[in-house]
Amino acid sequence: MKNPLILKILILMSYFATKPMSAQNLDNHKWKHRILIVKTAVDHSERFADQLLEFKDSNKELRERKLVLYAIRQDEFSFTDYTNNMENYTGKLPEKGIKPMLNANEAFEIILIGLDGGIKLRKNDIVSREELFSIIDAMPMRRNEMRN
Repeated sequence: MKNPLILKILILMSYFATKPMSAQNLDNHKWKHRILIVKTAVDHSERFADQLLEFKDSNKELRERKLVLYAIRQDEFSFTDYTNNMENYTGKLPEKGIKPMLNANEAFEIILIGLDGGIKLRKNDIVSREELFSIIDAMPMRRNEMRN
């Protein structure tokens, strides 16, 4: 291309167009982030809203624990990366990535995935921020992070 500005614009557009899809590839988070998935299968879920409200004003604590959040409502998702200035994406939930690990028979569920990619918590009730932080803080890698 003769115009470097157009080339830069095209590169940026392609980067941001693929960002929501790459955010859902859980392997991209391994050893970098703990993943919290909050899912509801219905449009208006009080538990879903209450669960997300539970983390309001906890950005610092979520960042310290290297958390990213996938808030999933039916087939739509919202992604928040607390480790990266609350970087946020939304989009359609694809068939690959997170969807296979969700329980289709549950209207509401919470899944916590550790840095190693293993499921550390799966629950169908609201998790308080204290309970979540306690679970994470008991993990060996988190204890090591706190020591250092």
